[in-house]
Amino acid sequence: MAAALVGLVFGVSTGLGRANELSTKEAGVAQKLYTAKCAKCHKFYNPADYNDAEWHTWMIKMSKKARLKPSQQDLLSRYLDNFRAAEGTNGATR
Repeated sequence: MAAALVGLVFGVSTGLGRANELSTKEAGVAQKLYTAKCAKCHKFYNPADYNDAEWHTWMIKMSKKARLKPSQQDLLSRYLDNFRAAEGTNGATR
């Protein structure tokens, strides 16, 4: 998981031209947010393993459970969407 997060931060900070592109600072904040609010309670679930509807449902449910502020939810969502974009499987089925 750590390698995947480092790879994502590197990819984001080098500007791969994604719609959800984050600045280096935003990626760092999002990574810390992920560690504090998500990884604290469960393992990393690859966002690319879920189709759009499933992922959206889980993000809403877990954002409430983690008590994320709207701005935190947006940042974390954009951060994790980069995993989905990198895998090219936003319409994945499991």
